[in-house]
Amino acid sequence: MTARNALRTISLKKLTTVADQLVYYFSLYVVPAAIIILSGLALYALSTQYPLTHGDRVSIRLLPENDSQYTPSRALAALHTLPAVQLTKASSPSWFLADIPASPKIDEAVLHIPSPLTQTLECWKADANLLRNLGVASRSEAIGSVRSSKMGFAVSLGHVPVRTSLLCYASFVDTGILSAELWTEPDLRASTSRFDRGTGLLEGGLLTIALFILVIAITNREWIYLLLATWLVGNLRLGAFALGWDSLWLGHAIPLDWMPLIRRLTVAAYYLLTYSLLTKLYQIGFPPGFSGLWRAAKWAGLALLIGALVLPSAFFQTFMWLTCGFGVLVAILMLTRCVFLARTQRWIWHLIILGMSLSIVLSGTMLAIFGRTAFVDTFNSVIALLLSNIIVALAVAERMREERKERVRAQTELVSNYAVAPLGMFTLGLDGVFVRVNPVLERMLGFSLGRSNVQRWTDYFPSQDWLALAEKTKSGDEVELERLPESSQPGIPQHFVIRIALADKQIEGSLQDITSRIETINQLQLLADNDPLTNVLNRRGIEKALNTSLERLRTGEPCALAYINLDPFKRINSLFGRMSGDEVLKRVCERIKKALTPQQQVGRIGGDEFLILFPNATIAQARVAAVSVIQHLNSTALYVGERAYQLNSAIGIIEITSNMDSKDMISAAGRACRDARKQHRDIVVYEQDSEALQEHTEELRLFDELEGSESPRGLYLEMQPIMSMKNPLQTLNFEVLLRVRNSTGALVPTGKIIAAAEENGTITIIDKWVFSATLEWLAKHEHRLANTEMVNVNLSGVSLNDEKFITSFFAMLERHETVASRLCVEITEGVALQDLDRTRVFMKRLQKMGAFVALDDFGAGYTSFSYLKELAADAIKIDGALIKDMMANETNTAIVRTIIELARNLGMKSIAEWAEDYATLRTLRDMGVDYVQGFVVSKAQSPADILSANSLADLINDKDVLKFIEEIAAKHRDDDDRHRLRKR
Repeated sequence: MTARNALRTISLKKLTTVADQLVYYFSLYVVPAAIIILSGLALYALSTQYPLTHGDRVSIRLLPENDSQYTPSRALAALHTLPAVQLTKASSPSWFLADIPASPKIDEAVLHIPSPLTQTLECWKADANLLRNLGVASRSEAIGSVRSSKMGFAVSLGHVPVRTSLLCYASFVDTGILSAELWTEPDLRASTSRFDRGTGLLEGGLLTIALFILVIAITNREWIYLLLATWLVGNLRLGAFALGWDSLWLGHAIPLDWMPLIRRLTVAAYYLLTYSLLTKLYQIGFPPGFSGLWRAAKWAGLALLIGALVLPSAFFQTFMWLTCGFGVLVAILMLTRCVFLARTQRWIWHLIILGMSLSIVLSGTMLAIFGRTAFVDTFNSVIALLLSNIIVALAVAERMREERKERVRAQTELVSNYAVAPLGMFTLGLDGVFVRVNPVLERMLGFSLGRSNVQRWTDYFPSQDWLALAEKTKSGDEVELERLPESSQPGIPQHFVIRIALADKQIEGSLQDITSRIETINQLQLLADNDPLTNVLNRRGIEKALNTSLERLRTGEPCALAYINLDPFKRINSLFGRMSGDEVLKRVCERIKKALTPQQQVGRIGGDEFLILFPNATIAQARVAAVSVIQHLNSTALYVGERAYQLNSAIGIIEITSNMDSKDMISAAGRACRDARKQHRDIVVYEQDSEALQEHTEELRLFDELEGSESPRGLYLEMQPIMSMKNPLQTLNFEVLLRVRNSTGALVPTGKIIAAAEENGTITIIDKWVFSATLEWLAKHEHRLANTEMVNVNLSGVSLNDEKFITSFFAMLERHETVASRLCVEITEGVALQDLDRTRVFMKRLQKMGAFVALDDFGAGYTSFSYLKELAADAIKIDGALIKDMMANETNTAIVRTIIELARNLGMKSIAEWAEDYATLRTLRDMGVDYVQGFVVSKAQSPADILSANSLADLINDKDVLKFIEEIAAKHRDDDDRHRLRKR
């Protein structure tokens, strides 16, 4: 291309641009300005085709017919006696006489009766008391010189050279203003044309605008526009009423009989329409006074509507003026306050709109009250249309401007957010193809929509029910979405939260990357269910696994649980430190895992206690797996650094049943493990119907009842007599013993119940029950226990160290103060020596209340003698194991003799338990023991047997023992006699 051609092309482009701008500005500014200027010049300088003409009002005399029946002659005579007026109110039917002045210059005179309420008219010309009928007319037909004109009637008079009168008989649909005007025929025709043009222009213009706004309302579903369109039609009807042509609608005449009711309903409906429109347009909160006024205006409008249907015409007129006046006043106050609060251009325009609306209402009111004048006629035929158009134009334009401004703001915000929001935003077609995406989403999914082929939703995510998803988004529910595995790429998000909305046959949505959150939750879940040290399940994790196994058990899948206890882990911790202990635990878990399959789960529930879950395994299969675990743990030493640790582990295994929960399973497996320790075995198995498992189940039932504050089924008390070696027949002492029966009635070993209760912390509840039952029984039968000096009850070490129990225990003693002096509380020496200060305080407080304290199982430990001087007990109860084997073991005999002598020297009583034969009984007497308890004296008795016995002899069956106590009793009597003789 040559330089000349290039220059020609550039010049042509510039010329085209200038031409486009000239056309645009000519169309936008020049043409509208020319239209406005030329229209103004036409109105000012050109002659009108519809000149404004006037008639001359003439005087009239009105004679209501009421109940009188006048002939034209009589009516004429009566009218001459009445005063003449310019305006008057007329009701149906009435006679009136119009005084026609002489008009010699008028060839075609016409008398116009401008009353829209006139229904029929018949007229006579009265010349020198002669009556000549001119004709009769109604709204639908005319005869003679009388015809309908505009919204009233006209009577052609022809040439009127001299003063004359016109007599007329009229019927009216309602009470209204009556007047008469003298016109020339050409002027009346011009006025009629002007009137017809004005009514057509007003009706057509307002209906066209109302229809336009109605289309906007339907198209945009903005129902405030429908309200505005209806309000404009109300404006039209009210203006028609003011101008006197409201009996016409769309060029058709409405029967005049309907008009009174229609006019009432028009006023009431227009009032409520105005209230509703103002409420929607000016939604500003009112203070209490204003809001009350606005509600009052609403109820006034409803009352006006009801009144339009039921009130008589005279009453309704007064009520209407009062109601409308009140409504206008409230509207002015409301808008004034809104403008004062907002002080914005928008509200100034609204004030102008409301002012124009009120002008129309007030002008109609003026017409209805005072009648129309030439000025009012001109004002309403031209200005009313102008005001109505301005009102509509301003209201619609302002609303559209605000909506467009809001739409532009929203679009700008949407575009900005679309580009910079941290969310991935997209638009999908209904076929699932991505239409638009923002850069964030492109990075999330790893593609570029502009440079890629068609991208579909299903390339990255599963198919969705978009309608259901949109409902969840609307309700605020968060929907998580995972990317398809085949579309996943390293470093690209995999988990999202999706939100969508359906609009214009498209799906607008967003994706929020929550991959990090999901990974964090998974990590927290792992930490919540796993032991951080050993990376095996913790108690929470193993309980969840157990619950899952229970669900599978219901489908027939067997399951077993193993409980492992390490020995000597506690010594490792104390001797070599916690770090070494932690390493040992890690190595232990590694060894356990090596012995298990991937489906078998291991968990740590304590310092050296582990659980193994065997899903889908019978008890036999679990035992085989447990043997492998024991071999891995115990067969070879475990090395941490250069130090070797030899473990001695034990395992308890149970078969899981459907009636267990996770706590029951762990507890039962733990008991099986303890039994393995006691029996010095590697593995103990509790099968489903084993006696040991049933015993444990009964223990759990008992503890549940105790913890639930129920009266435990199966618990009861027995009492074993304690024989005094000095006065056996005059005393009846005994020890209270706990007995337990299971749900089948079989006895359960009390020692196992006590041991289990001490382990799970329910022993304090059992102790409280035993002491409470004993004290209540003693108080109830105190009069039958005259020979009872001492009632022994055992107290657990756990209870002794429980402050809450100690408080309730002494409260029980205070309630049973009368029998507290007979109570002897037995404390095991091992427990007493654990906390000497606590034990000493307890003993002194107990002795202060008159009760006794005995050290139980004395001699079983190695420190008893050295600490005995620290504990001021009332009695020493020698360990039964020493008494039982005393006759066969000389060492035991020497120990027992030493304990008895030590007690005597310290001022304490000695009690020997577990005495089972006569030889032991005699030996104990020879040693000087104070009390003996055991089967040789009596087995445990029921409380009823104790109460029915008169003395200890009633409870002894062995004849040798009976003879023995008789000897003791006789010796005691002899000693008493010698003592009395010495005193004499």
